[in-house]
Amino acid sequence: MRAPRALALTFIILLGVLAACERSRTTVPRDTALAVLPESAQAPNVPPAPPAWTPEAGPVMLVRSGNALDAAYVVFPEYNDSTLPDTVRFDTRSVRGLPVELIGHDGAAGTARVASASSSTWIADSCVEWPTARLELAGDSAQLADWTVAFEHASIRPIRLDSLQTLPSPDSARLAADITRLASALPDDTSRTFRGIPFVVRAAYRFAAAPRVQAIAADVVRKLNQEATPLEQHTLIVAERDAANPQAPYHAVYHERTAGSEESIETSDVLAGIQYPTPGHMALVLVREGIDATAYALLERGASGRWRVRWTSVHTGC
Repeated sequence: MRAPRALALTFIILLGVLAACERSRTTVPRDTALAVLPESAQAPNVPPAPPAWTPEAGPVMLVRSGNALDAAYVVFPEYNDSTLPDTVRFDTRSVRGLPVELIGHDGAAGTARVASASSSTWIADSCVEWPTARLELAGDSAQLADWTVAFEHASIRPIRLDSLQTLPSPDSARLAADITRLASALPDDTSRTFRGIPFVVRAAYRFAAAPRVQAIAADVVRKLNQEATPLEQHTLIVAERDAANPQAPYHAVYHERTAGSEESIETSDVLAGIQYPTPGHMALVLVREGIDATAYALLERGASGRWRVRWTSVHTGC
């Protein structure tokens, strides 16, 4: 009798060992450390989260609409270039009565209050436009004529932008030469189409980017006048130098390029410069205009001196 019992006991033990081995292949002990891929190896095809609006800039941005001094678009920053839902209903009640600072290329242009603002609805696959507002203006009429954007009063400080056209002739010529030199020395210009074609400064501004830092922002253009489809290349450049040494050369700190047909290319223009409450933190307000669409962007300089496009609005138009 002992032999069969021993044989049965051996069989049961063997089954237990086999079951334990099977579990070891299919489960992970709780105290076993799991391997974590480095950040660069995780989801390589997933784009980073879109940059966010800077809270220091206030709840909305107003952009002058046309030639009227008291008409503006109300740009809601939560709708950027990658988060537009299918349908949007704007509630502008919170904007009405808002005190705002008017800003232009020359800096402060006056103050205003949002007297009224229209509500609007965006529907997917339709032409879209920002809600409009009417302003009650205060300030010098000559300065008011130059305003381009507005922010909630006291949320930011304007930065004066000296246009290339307003500088004395020697300074203007020297600055234009500096800009074209910078443009020709930029890396990653892979387009053979425009090689050998000279750069032309379309617009340029000089400003104080930070204490002891003088900067320029410029749009330089190269054109290929083909008979059928004229082509253009636009390069937006930001460069800096030590403000204490006017003879020091500028060095490029940011650039971006666009190229295409003359009729379809999107171009960028500087609307204003703004200083945030945080020391050393400022931005250039850009308008990006294409043949059928317009967007706004904040090209920011952080306290570390690094430039980047922090936020871009959704494109409006058709």
